[in-house]
Amino acid sequence: MLQGEIKSRVRQAFDEAFNRGNFSALDDIFAPDVIDYSVAREAEQIGLDGFKQRIAGHRTGFPDLQFTIHQLLADNDLVAFRWTMKGVQQGPWAGRPATGKQMTITGMNIEHLEGGKIIEHWSNPNILSAFQQLGFLNAS
Repeated sequence: MLQGEIKSRVRQAFDEAFNRGNFSALDDIFAPDVIDYSVAREAEQIGLDGFKQRIAGHRTGFPDLQFTIHQLLADNDLVAFRWTMKGVQQGPWAGRPATGKQMTITGMNIEHLEGGKIIEHWSNPNILSAFQQLGFLNAS
């Protein structure tokens, strides 16, 4: 698969899932048994269904969620990108009730593909910034 095609498919899948709630767009790019190595957890075989549930949780907390990929690089079987996610917390998120506060965070992902499908996923969001903006942390 050509690097440009891989980049386009990854960008489109994340855009459709995060911004539009079209989780079926992930079926074409994620392996059913994708492994997640994201920050604050051990390697976890969440699978495609688990990944969809996680995004659905973000969209429940932030119905106006906007996820923007700023830069996307591909090298052989790896894709990396820098992103921004923002929205107003209007529902439960991270085990906390709605705050009505705006959140804007940044992060970086690395996706490992095999046979045109993401088999491993790493995401490093600035979760501390999210918790500070939403008032989940005390200032003291």
